[in-house]
Amino acid sequence: MNDDNLNSMMSLDIYLSSLSDEEYAKIADRLISRPVFPVMSWDIAGNYLQNTDALTVQEDDRSYLRKLAKKHKWTLDVDTIIPNYYQAIVVTNAKQEIKWISDGFTAMTGYSSEYALGKKPNFLQGNNTSPDVRWEIKESLRANKVYNGRIINYRKNEEEYVCEVKIIPITNNKDKVTHFIAFEREAV
Repeated sequence: MNDDNLNSMMSLDIYLSSLSDEEYAKIADRLISRPVFPVMSWDIAGNYLQNTDALTVQEDDRSYLRKLAKKHKWTLDVDTIIPNYYQAIVVTNAKQEIKWISDGFTAMTGYSSEYALGKKPNFLQGNNTSPDVRWEIKESLRANKVYNGRIINYRKNEEEYVCEVKIIPITNNKDKVTHFIAFEREAV
């Protein structure tokens, strides 16, 4: 191995830590002191773990939604409506009272399920929430149509954020809307 390769190795710290004291002494004078950067493989591993956690959470959400679908005799296959990427799920009844939130909702908003259950999602709205967007959502739900859009919401700590939301009306086997499911994520 030549000196240039030795100094440009991305995981030089791993290589060096594997050497005996004698082996290290033989090459120590050829090493150039450089700033320390994170090992690239840890970044890759971290991304994998993060994605694995997200997949686990998403499967937990799917599983719970399947149970709700069975219990309430929804005609829609839950697995076909779940977007590839979301941070939170909110399930309301036909009166728009929250019946279930995912853990992602708590992580995104700061509100616990104990606080949110029984409330309408408009408790997340505030001064900068557009009245026009509120009206669009209200009219979509009243007409039992899917709503796709963005709304300014507020976290528990009163921090404002832009929420991308998709709200889907859910019907039972008697073709009656019994619930709405909202898939949410913070807009980038």
